[in-house]
Amino acid sequence: MPARRKLDPKETIEHLKKIYQIYLQEGRDPKRFTIRHYNRINEDPHYYIDVYVKKMGGWNVSLQKAGIPLGFRQYKEFSKEEIAQYVKKVYKIFLSETKKDARYKNQDKTFRMKDFITYNAKAGNRFSLAVVLKRFGSWSNLMRELNIPIGRSRGLSHEQIVDHVLKVYDRYLKKEGDQRIFSKEMYDKYNFIDDVYISSKLVERRFGTWLAAKRKMKIR
Repeated sequence: MPARRKLDPKETIEHLKKIYQIYLQEGRDPKRFTIRHYNRINEDPHYYIDVYVKKMGGWNVSLQKAGIPLGFRQYKEFSKEEIAQYVKKVYKIFLSETKKDARYKNQDKTFRMKDFITYNAKAGNRFSLAVVLKRFGSWSNLMRELNIPIGRSRGLSHEQIVDHVLKVYDRYLKKEGDQRIFSKEMYDKYNFIDDVYISSKLVERRFGTWLAAKRKMKIR
C-alpha cells in the first residue's frame, strides 16, 4: 500500500466484503474464506493483505468487522475461555427463547448441538459449531466445563450418527478413492460435514468398536 495513501477503515472493510462476494460467486464454501483466497482474487495494490493483518487488527478481526464467518481452522486464534463465554451467551439465548415453549414444559432444557446451531445466529455467529468442538474435543466435554446439563442421549439418535458417518465416508471416497482403508484417522480427517462433528469415540461407544460400526454400515 502506498505510503501517502491514508487508510480509510470503512473503505478497507468494504473492499474485503467485495472480494468475499466474488469468492462466493465462484461457488465456494462461505465458511472457508482464507488469506490465500483473498490474495488470489484481489487485484487492488492499495489493499494488500498486510492492510488487514497489520493495520486493521488482524485477519480474523477484519473478517468479523466485515461480517464474514470464521473458518474452523482458525479456532486456535482464540482461547478456550473466549469461546466458552460465547457458548454461554448462545445458551442464555436458548434458555430465554425456549422459556415459554410448550415443548419444554415439565422437561429439562437440554442444550444440544442442534440448539447451538439454531441460536448461534441470534448471538452473532461468531464461532461455528466446528470451531467449538475442535477447541473442546467434544460437546459433552464442553457441557461439563461450562456446568451445563448433559442430556442422556446427548442429542444424537442412532440414525443421526449413521447418517453422519456415511456422509463423512462419501467425502472420504471422493477425496481419497477406495484404495485405502477407512480408518478412524481418515474419519477424523474428513469429519466436519455441514459444521457437524461426531467423534469416532462416540461412534465406537454406540457400536462397540470402530470395526463393528463399519461392518454395520457396510463400509470397507
